[in-house]
Amino acid sequence: VEQIAETKSGSGISGISTNDQDEGYAAILKDGNKEKLKEERESVESWHDIFPGLAPQILNFSKRGKKASLLIEHLPGQTFEQVLLQEDKRFLDETLKHLTRTLKSVWNETRRKKTIPANHMQQLRKRLSSVTDVHPEFQLGKMKVCGEPVLSLDELISAAEKIESQLSPAFSVYIHGDFNLDNIIFDIEAGKIRFIDLHRSCYLDYVQDIAVFMVSNYRLQVLNKPTRQKISYVANYMYKFAANYARKNNDKSFDARLALGLARSFITSTRFILDRTLAKNMFYRGVYLLQAVQRCDSASYEKFELRVKELFA
Repeated sequence: VEQIAETKSGSGISGISTNDQDEGYAAILKDGNKEKLKEERESVESWHDIFPGLAPQILNFSKRGKKASLLIEHLPGQTFEQVLLQEDKRFLDETLKHLTRTLKSVWNETRRKKTIPANHMQQLRKRLSSVTDVHPEFQLGKMKVCGEPVLSLDELISAAEKIESQLSPAFSVYIHGDFNLDNIIFDIEAGKIRFIDLHRSCYLDYVQDIAVFMVSNYRLQVLNKPTRQKISYVANYMYKFAANYARKNNDKSFDARLALGLARSFITSTRFILDRTLAKNMFYRGVYLLQAVQRCDSASYEKFELRVKELFA
């Protein structure tokens, strides 16, 4: 048993290998809060019912008081983050091709007419105090720029909340729920994408996963130019794929909803970023998106266009 990491929720993660294994693990053991691990077990089982072959197998679940242990199949392959940081563009393109094919299959298979909004601004409000605890300078009040009044952050969120209530998604799909780069596994030998860390999976607006994925690229704390160019490339690739899916499925407010999802993710993700320059870049991108959506009148939401190239430059 080898300690590997700890999740944000405090669960310990260990790799379990056997004596006859030269490398890798036979299984992954998660140890932590019973309710969190119970949620993950139930979500994984839901994935097996809804879209078999995407989630790992549950090998064992045991409870002891308020704690629990979850033994999960170890999936071969590399995380998307490892592919992005370590592999060449040809390998990256192959991974993106498989990822977008998988997402399209999941969305087509699970798509429902019932609309379930992501409520991005509600999510943002819930996490805002954690952001300002780490970055107190982000508590933006009212101000004037060149004599023109600028809304405070709280006012921007309130305005965006009203707009969001008018932007109903065209459908809902079963989403990952925490679609960060390190929760996506690509097994090149099998030619398969797999998902891990599935405790937040549910039926929701697919924009939630797209926004989280795009920002989890941007927030990588790697500053060399070739890697930042790859990050921009991946974000634009994913946007074009999802926007094309939206067009084909008559989802007219996709860009406006994604803008709010990106704003939420850019701002809330700064609580994990101690590099002040990167945190500022992310925060003000979020503020810019809130302002851009707020400047639209209600007749223009369906015509709203995201400037993804500039956002992820």
